[in-house]
Amino acid sequence: MGQIQATAGSQSARIKVNRPKFNDVWSKYPVHMDAPSVYKLVGGNAYELFKVNPADYANACALRLSRSFNYGGVTITKGGPGYKVKGGDDKNYLLRVKDMISFVKANFGSPDVSVKANGKDVSENFKGKNGILIFTVSGWGNASGHVTLWNGSDCGDHCYFTHPGRPDVQTIDVFFWELK
Repeated sequence: MGQIQATAGSQSARIKVNRPKFNDVWSKYPVHMDAPSVYKLVGGNAYELFKVNPADYANACALRLSRSFNYGGVTITKGGPGYKVKGGDDKNYLLRVKDMISFVKANFGSPDVSVKANGKDVSENFKGKNGILIFTVSGWGNASGHVTLWNGSDCGDHCYFTHPGRPDVQTIDVFFWELK
């Protein structure tokens, strides 16, 4: 994150860049790491909660993205909305998808691309672009969606554009924030 100076003739303006570089957050993302390993990596209160009740903390997508943000240039602060816990590094971590969605919107604004999936594979809309993907999903009993990083062709952990063999589960919307 930084600033860009734009000049036209004798006029000049600085623009603050609020988004991190993709490579900064991707390099800190626990790519394809299972949930127990992510909780152990983060440690602290997050790992303690998982150890006491692994079924209630089986989803780690918000935790993965929290770690990526915390170490990739976007600090998750104590204040503000959302349920946060401390990691072993004394950093704040979000555990719920709905809280991560609020965090992303508050920090990066509206999505650059918003697609009504309604059960269709809409991954072509994001090919060749890097950034944050958020899926809203109906039919999952324990989660309202999924958050992940997208490297132009694949998700950092799991993609949920479609749900083969699960007619009761459907991706409704896919939101994308591009990171350069």
